Amino acid sequence: MYDTLMERRARLLGPMYKQFYQAPFAPVRGEGVWVTDANGKRYLDAYNNVPHVGHCHPRVVEAASRQLATFNSNTRYPSELIVDYAERLAETMPDPLKVCMFVCSGTEANELAWRIAMANSGGSGALITRSAFHGNSTIIGALDSSTLPPERQQGWVATVPAPEHRGVGDKTPKLTASEYAEQYRRAIAGLAERGHRPAAFFACPVFASDGLYSPPAGYLDEAIAEVRKSGALIVADEVQSALGRTGTHFWGFQHAGITPDIVTMAKPMGNGLPLAVVITRRELVEGFLKTERYFNTFGGNQVVAAAGIAVLDVLRDEGLQENALDVGAYLRDRLARLMEKDERIGDVRGTGLFVGVEIVRDRANQAPAPEIARALIEELLQQGVLVGITGAGRNLLKIRPPMIFSKENADQLVEALERALRLTYPAVAPVPR
Repeated sequence: MYDTLMERRARLLGPMYKQFYQAPFAPVRGEGVWVTDANGKRYLDAYNNVPHVGHCHPRVVEAASRQLATFNSNTRYPSELIVDYAERLAETMPDPLKVCMFVCSGTEANELAWRIAMANSGGSGALITRSAFHGNSTIIGALDSSTLPPERQQGWVATVPAPEHRGVGDKTPKLTASEYAEQYRRAIAGLAERGHRPAAFFACPVFASDGLYSPPAGYLDEAIAEVRKSGALIVADEVQSALGRTGTHFWGFQHAGITPDIVTMAKPMGNGLPLAVVITRRELVEGFLKTERYFNTFGGNQVVAAAGIAVLDVLRDEGLQENALDVGAYLRDRLARLMEKDERIGDVRGTGLFVGVEIVRDRANQAPAPEIARALIEELLQQGVLVGITGAGRNLLKIRPPMIFSKENADQLVEALERALRLTYPAVAPVPR
């Protein structure tokens, strides 16, 4: 079955659609934290944040199905449902971030944020972190420092390092907050030399693509002050950190201690339906509309709004932000104990239900081991567990499960990882006694 499917996929969809794993994997059904393939094998999903409250959550399915059977159009026509959803989102935001604009994807959200920033700042340059990813369009794709080599980056884009504060295994020296801010001053000066004043600084609040970092409270303040002094707006890309995932806060920017000018969000908002939002200040929207216009046919339609409200209801009623905090701490503790047994685990870090396990050749010098990380996720697939890879060195196991992930699920994940470490080349490298 898989051979036929993969052949048809390659022939009809073309080479752009890559297989995530080397071994064929085609899930056909999902429920909660589990997905099932056509052969009936179940897999623990410890990776996908799109089904934020669990695959096929019955309350989300019922809300979207009911609305689809009632009416679905676009935001050209007033809809109480869409306004209700915007109101619910605005209630979670600090003043004055209260105006919502609906789109369908993270790329669209960041593209709209960029246009708003350019219209209001008068700038034409962008600041991003060195391994960032913010989308796929011509403009936002130029902000993809995770795959574009430096020589291919546009002159209007400047990169700054992520604040590389790791977790329990961290022994690397750190820049002081002032030294870190100096990196921003240099990037802004570099843009000026190329004829650009920055319009926006785009950042994932937990620096997920860079390597999942959480600097100490106040560490970013001086760097953010440099951005504001340049006239740029701050865009918090919440595609990976939204809706309580950090456990400590509902939004990642709150966890990071940043007050943005614009917030973008997408993946988890509709639990699998294409729902994305830009939230900002009213005066920035008004400034944008002086010279620009925007309409999105499917952005914020009634069906996705119904799903979005259901997601917020489930998060509240099932206490899932609190669950992320509790289970995330338990998972990191179990992984830290596994780290004591195997030198290939160089660090365990993260917050809430967003956890990274850094795979290294030698814990003493933290040399990245991307080929071991890749072998591990392939072996974990065989063990029936889904995880991803991220980070500048492509050696960070990315654990970002649905928010209903339990301590029992955490045990299943850690036990599978321990088995995978025993089976994966090179052989187990126990900590010297």
